[in-house]
Amino acid sequence: MPRKYEQTTRRTMLKGCAATAVGIGALSGTGVAQDGGNRNPRLELVGHTTLGAPDGNITNMDVREDLGLAATGSFVNADTEVHIADVSDLENPEHVTTTSVGVGYVNDVFFHPTEPWIFTANEGGPDAGWSILDVDDPEEPELYGPFDVEGGAGVHTIIAFGEDHVIVSGTGRGIVIYDVTDPENPIEVGDFQVAHEGHSVSAMSPDDPGHTHPSGYVHDTQVRGDYVYLANWDHGLYILDLSDPASPQVAASFDYQEEEADVPLRNAHHAFPHPEDDICLVGEEVGSGDPGYKHVIEFDLDTGETERLSSFRPSQGSAQQPTGQQGFWWTGHFSDWGVGDQQDVLFSGDYKAGVQTFDLSDLANPERIDQYMTTDGADEVRQADPARSIDAIPMVWGANTKDSEYVYVSDANTGLFVFTLEGY
Repeated sequence: MPRKYEQTTRRTMLKGCAATAVGIGALSGTGVAQDGGNRNPRLELVGHTTLGAPDGNITNMDVREDLGLAATGSFVNADTEVHIADVSDLENPEHVTTTSVGVGYVNDVFFHPTEPWIFTANEGGPDAGWSILDVDDPEEPELYGPFDVEGGAGVHTIIAFGEDHVIVSGTGRGIVIYDVTDPENPIEVGDFQVAHEGHSVSAMSPDDPGHTHPSGYVHDTQVRGDYVYLANWDHGLYILDLSDPASPQVAASFDYQEEEADVPLRNAHHAFPHPEDDICLVGEEVGSGDPGYKHVIEFDLDTGETERLSSFRPSQGSAQQPTGQQGFWWTGHFSDWGVGDQQDVLFSGDYKAGVQTFDLSDLANPERIDQYMTTDGADEVRQADPARSIDAIPMVWGANTKDSEYVYVSDANTGLFVFTLEGY
């Protein structure tokens, strides 16, 4: 049975209103005028590098502006590689080196907040797990690991939790938490997984039978303060209090197995909390058939209550492919919120749809305000016989702001991009 809440949402503009499903149409040539003004919000390219046009594909990226460094992983055919770039001059980012982390293809990377370390999620192969790269000398990184996950499989995504811990997801054990104060000898201190309830995961996406994970699979984890936000695949959104990393406690959840909605609830791929407000963007990755949605979920950490405020999905692709039946690479991928006066803007890396920006200042009516197709450098990276499993351009893996005025984007083929949003 779906949970029934008596509390009305704290957002007065939404009081008494049901959650809305919004189909966002094609962009106009002039963007979206807001507040009756003449704003023309647009993504402006600041800098770009193809990262040396490597074989294989590029995956998720992260950045440490204080170090002047960015990093990306590699997908399947490039196996164990991490690409490191100098971004001290954002208009002219430069590839510094490509280095191996020892095992598995690298689906995700994340910088330690204070140490010159890059955590890597290594997936694929019986010994896959995770690693640490010390990039104090970025031209000659030092490798710690790789480390496996006891009783688990390879790691799909990875994130730092404070200065002393790292969280790995996609292991088959939900999330696993490690103490990394000694980077050569990390210690497992805690884990969390939603209990299996015997439901069929494939039944959630009958038109997407080839894109499933075991029940309780955590695809991605994000952090805000002492809380972590889990994209719990068939179980939707789970928010954990991790003030004691050895004993995670559920603070709130929007569990797809307990909720009802006027839109499908499928394949929670990522869950990004707003920088300040108690809302979370939950994005879906649906490989075929009816495309997935982006859901705006409000939460109350005091009561544990959650409420879906709206769900939306834009048309896709450079030709504004209408919402409808799709192939895998038309689904959405990693997103992030803006900062400062742009904190209600969502920057979304959406595979073949490039980078898209959405204004969520009115949560009931999200508006797409711009789109950039990351085709720059296509002539440089194209090969007669490309050593990659994805040979489509654009192919944006994710967008990342990292509390910055800049937006960093990785394209699986054309490399690393830096943008600003102007005119908002």
